Amino acid sequence: MTGIRKIALVLVFSFVFLSFGLVYWQVVQADAMLENPANRRAIFLEKRITRGGIYDRNGVVLAETKEIDGKKVRFYPQGEMFQPLLGYTSVQYGSAGLEAAQAETLLGLNDSSILRKIQDAFELERNGHDLILTLDSRLQEVAYQKLRGKAGAVVALNPQNGDVLVLVSQPSFDANRLEEDWEKITKQEGSPFLNHAFCQYPPGSIMKVVTSAALFQAGLDITDLYNCEGSTIVNGQTILEQNDKAHGWVNYDLALAYSCNTYFAEHGIKAGVESFLQAVEAFGFGKKIPFELYVPVSSITPDVPVPENLNLNLFAASTFGQGQVMVSPFHMALITAGVANKGRIMTPHLIDRVLDSNQNIKYESKPEVWLTPLSEEEAEKVKNGMILAVTEGTASPGAIPGVSIAAKTGSAEPGGNRSTHAWYIAFAPAEEPVIAVAVLVEHGGTGGGAAAPIAKAVIEKALELKEGGD
Repeated sequence: MTGIRKIALVLVFSFVFLSFGLVYWQVVQADAMLENPANRRAIFLEKRITRGGIYDRNGVVLAETKEIDGKKVRFYPQGEMFQPLLGYTSVQYGSAGLEAAQAETLLGLNDSSILRKIQDAFELERNGHDLILTLDSRLQEVAYQKLRGKAGAVVALNPQNGDVLVLVSQPSFDANRLEEDWEKITKQEGSPFLNHAFCQYPPGSIMKVVTSAALFQAGLDITDLYNCEGSTIVNGQTILEQNDKAHGWVNYDLALAYSCNTYFAEHGIKAGVESFLQAVEAFGFGKKIPFELYVPVSSITPDVPVPENLNLNLFAASTFGQGQVMVSPFHMALITAGVANKGRIMTPHLIDRVLDSNQNIKYESKPEVWLTPLSEEEAEKVKNGMILAVTEGTASPGAIPGVSIAAKTGSAEPGGNRSTHAWYIAFAPAEEPVIAVAVLVEHGGTGGGAAAPIAKAVIEKALELKEGGD
């Protein structure tokens, strides 16, 4: 009997163990499993659940499910313009982008209503939920057309509420032809499946906006004059100006306008590494960005995003966005929006509303402050320097007649013999901003030459729509 009891106990414990395992994976980890692109469960559920549509803020269809010859087909009417943000959903290749991240919502699986439970219990056919995004197709199209043919990203936000108005990544792909073109897309140069808005790059001189906070908060007198001679030496390391240009006598405003590396390196050192690291952390470096899609954490060093200390040479290089600093275009758009919004960075939103199949609102975004890296007075100082950069400095290619623009250029060295990444951040109108933009053109050269015209076109369209009451 002892042997039988042992066998019985083993069977009982095995049953309990398997039961706990099933509960853990089917209930506790169900959402995480559903969002995993390798999991086909969401795809197969679409045999009886019609995936909800995705629309821009004005109701323009970005993704919808159509029934063709008795088969459900996911269709993207705008072609490449919104990929890889939207991503794709495929029985053969799984899912990616927003289609993967919001699969649970699009299939209505997070609906706990009695009706939904009955429909699921009897495996009845039903419709999922619709996503209304904050994106504006009219602005998206301008950014897409201007960036087309280059690798990079354009991100634009409403600085007052965190709405994401534009999120373009190039190169892109046509998700309507995913199965036919899969091999071609995967081998294409520039990684079309990759969302370049969330990729990380050295920021170059646009980092001076962040370093500015360290100077202010350390109590440095930004009206003091500094003689830029085209280069300086810090701890045996030679720091050069772009094209070895000597800017002469500059104060803070002129140093930001002319993008003076030596000014920010030497004044950053005077402010101290502690002030610098506190400033970068206040702007969100080392922090997870609260957003509907994953954005890599921006960092000062690869091992520790915001370290407790930096050696002097690395510190000096970091003040003007070189060294080991890495940041995404999306994060730089948030930083720009924070300056525009009097020092407050709003929590970014891509999803404005979620509607059920009867058009009832299941979720609606609300403006919330994420970080406050600058006081209102400090934000005003940065803004004034950025305005001067447009009227007299490196950001002048982004100028718009009759409109006050605040902007900053960046030409970031990626290492090796490759051309610099071209950056341009801007907001407008400077006094009452309605849009903040970050543009990154990979290996594009100078920010003023490659990125500024793209930002300018997006801002012009935004102001045109604002005047028209849209």
